[in-house]
Amino acid sequence: MSDLKLSVIVPVYNEEAYIESCLNSLLEQRENIHEIIVVDNSSTDSTVRRVLSYAENFSIIRMISEANRGVVFARNRGFDEATGDILGRVDADTRVSNTWAQEVLGFFGRGDTDRVGGVTGLSGSYDSPYRDIKRWYMDWQVGRGKVGGERRLANMHGANMAIRTEVWRTVRDRTSADPGVHEDFDLGICLFEAGFEIAQLDRMRVEVSPRRAYTSPLCFMPYVKATVATARAHGLESAQVRFGALLHWVGHAVVWMAYRPYDPVEKRFSLRHAILGGTDRRLPFH
Repeated sequence: MSDLKLSVIVPVYNEEAYIESCLNSLLEQRENIHEIIVVDNSSTDSTVRRVLSYAENFSIIRMISEANRGVVFARNRGFDEATGDILGRVDADTRVSNTWAQEVLGFFGRGDTDRVGGVTGLSGSYDSPYRDIKRWYMDWQVGRGKVGGERRLANMHGANMAIRTEVWRTVRDRTSADPGVHEDFDLGICLFEAGFEIAQLDRMRVEVSPRRAYTSPLCFMPYVKATVATARAHGLESAQVRFGALLHWVGHAVVWMAYRPYDPVEKRFSLRHAILGGTDRRLPFH
């Protein structure tokens, strides 16, 4: 294992239902993690209390606060405060695999990855009735060489990513603080424009909550528009980008219809839930 130190940043806003599972998955591999920085973004539930309780028992956990509302501000604060050589970034509802930190450090510690500024991995879903299907499909795509395999990308996935600290310092002032763009997509483009490569690692695996799938197509539209806005901010908007965003929205609508009959609390399909549905998930931007 390399001598690099890995800091993991977790932005949070009212994540009392998820943050403990996230921290537990990280703590299981704490021998490979230098510090875990949880950045509270003005939570009003029990998130802060729960994290502070963990911090009392585990010295590698540190909580800081960011008053400016928006995940980009929380991310930036965490990245700026971190003291490690590598900055990992996951969402509060992320559960990392038991070799996640080892995969990140192992890749960056190799002698042939100097041009790679960031890495991003693959995500499955927990608490999902379609979990096994998604895992099978992802493994199938890896086997076909369509994802993973250290292929180079121009994008990053905020729920499962890591960058070199020195690279962050290089691109920090290039990144956008506009809450109407995707902060992870924007960061990936900034790395690419600065001449750094981004590698997709198929063994850098996490599972995330399927709560995004419960966002109605109507409420999901701003999320899709943010993709186009991010490309526009970098002068990359095109018919291809707009068409890709449209396909993303259509794909989400199909997934939403598949999840609508499922009650995530009772963990079963029901006619009542199919008719009435649940509560839309708050998306991470204004």
